[in-house]
Amino acid sequence: MCNINHMRESRWSQVGLVLWLGLVVFAPSCGSGGQSHPGQGPSLPLDRIAIVGASVSAGFGGTPFGDAFTAAAKRSKVDTAANVMMFRDPMGDTKRQLDQAVAFKPTTIVALDLLFWDVYGSSDPAWHDQALTTALDRLEQARAGGAWIVIADVPLITTASEMLLPKDAIPSQATLDAANERIRTFAARDHVILVPLGEWTAPLRAGAEITLPGGEKKPAAELMAIDGLHANPLGTWYLLDKLDHYIESQLPGTPKDALVFARPPN
Repeated sequence: MCNINHMRESRWSQVGLVLWLGLVVFAPSCGSGGQSHPGQGPSLPLDRIAIVGASVSAGFGGTPFGDAFTAAAKRSKVDTAANVMMFRDPMGDTKRQLDQAVAFKPTTIVALDLLFWDVYGSSDPAWHDQALTTALDRLEQARAGGAWIVIADVPLITTASEMLLPKDAIPSQATLDAANERIRTFAARDHVILVPLGEWTAPLRAGAEITLPGGEKKPAAELMAIDGLHANPLGTWYLLDKLDHYIESQLPGTPKDALVFARPPN
């Protein structure tokens, strides 16, 4: 009788071991990334994309991000709150936009130029600090609610028409560095991707060329609207295509066809 009981216990132990191993092998990854794909790593959840930001995101001079993402992400739902007139009230409009974005229940919030006017909107350091604090706090609330955040550092813009961006509105390098350090600190959290927009706009400041996908070279200035501040349709496509590949490099489990931005006709 003891031998029979021992055999039963041994058999159940073996079954339990098999079940446990099965759970280990087939359980989904729970790392800091999004949904995982075996052998590929984490991915950015693009089921519901909310666009927030200023005039570049709103499409002034180029293509509205809402339209571009709707066309590029065929399996996603897209909502946009980006505002051309955000410069009038950066703090108030940030709240409005992120309230709309959160109500959409996004899996990812794209906020490439949301923070621009928090740095360029005033020469008062106290105002800068308050505006950036307000924006980052609201983004944190959205992140804590489950959304991934795609933000960018704030680039130095020296090519803009004075009618849109007077020279005395351009922040000092120290001010820009301090703001970007705060943005980098925020972006060190889980579920945040920081896009190096300052680096990507360096050819524009230098009057240099950029290389388009496919190898074609063009002066960076040809990707800008006549005002020198906003991307034109070609520049918007270049920026978003670059963003697509950057996301894939940061989160390699993101499907290659999740975002496919089509080059605008010449």
